[in-house]
Amino acid sequence: MVQWLVLIALIVVVFSLFYTLKVGKVINARKGEFDTETKTTRRHSIMLNPIFLAYIIALGGLIIFVAYLTLSSR
Repeated sequence: MVQWLVLIALIVVVFSLFYTLKVGKVINARKGEFDTETKTTRRHSIMLNPIFLAYIIALGGLIIFVAYLTLSSR
């Protein structure tokens, strides 16, 4: 059973690698700039990044969860 899971994982990894390389070649071939930069983005470039927002929200949720566990264990 474990061998089948390892085989499936390897197939997915190899497929993902080739697909990523293919997409990278397509993007390099375009050589275009599609993103627009607004005043808000220039002023708050880090805070409007969705990854940072996800980290901030997750950290807030984690702090609330730890506080809840701390207060409920007393």
